[in-house]
Amino acid sequence: VPDERKIHSKIIPQIGGIIFGPIYLLLVWYFHLAPTWYLIGAIVSIILGALDDRLHLRWIIKLLVQTILLIYISSIYWDKILSITFYNYNIDISQILLFFIFAIWFIGIYNAVNLIDGLDGLAGGFMIIITFSMSLINLNSNQFSDLNFVLSIAILSFMIYNQRPAKLFMGDAGSLLLGFHLSVLPLLFFDNSANSNILEITPFTIIVFFLVADTS
Repeated sequence: VPDERKIHSKIIPQIGGIIFGPIYLLLVWYFHLAPTWYLIGAIVSIILGALDDRLHLRWIIKLLVQTILLIYISSIYWDKILSITFYNYNIDISQILLFFIFAIWFIGIYNAVNLIDGLDGLAGGFMIIITFSMSLINLNSNQFSDLNFVLSIAILSFMIYNQRPAKLFMGDAGSLLLGFHLSVLPLLFFDNSANSNILEITPFTIIVFFLVADTS
């Protein structure tokens, strides 16, 4: 609904995320492109965002749900990652320290995509660049590349209706889904890489820097 913070003059539906999101996840499930925890987290993100679009949830409720997801995902990878690689540095790390670093990363990136979703095509355009770039990476398994390619096509389909003047907004249902996807990209990469106990963070630190700068 138009107000003093918006430049559009008529009501625009915020249903983009609850259209492309479930279609994307259906394809992911059908072609087995992601683990179960990813599907659960993505579904929760869509529902949380849709409820926020409709009911304007308090920030503490959204943070609580995101924290539960954080603990759930961290429990799956506990003791699986023993070190992280940043450029030429291989850093051994304790599970407790890794959890706190991931918590800051996860919560921050999860919400940062939502923060840039204020201009037609900005969040979607940014995520198309990221996901399509990730789809070009060749790993032991093609699941990582295929997953990102499918998401890039889903976002591109939405962007047809989001280009200025926008006919649809993705809403929090879409932006939280995209934020969740971006926040767990290092783990999806880890699952498909040959390094059994090493988490590579260099490319992901680079691609999220725009979000860090914008949020700051």
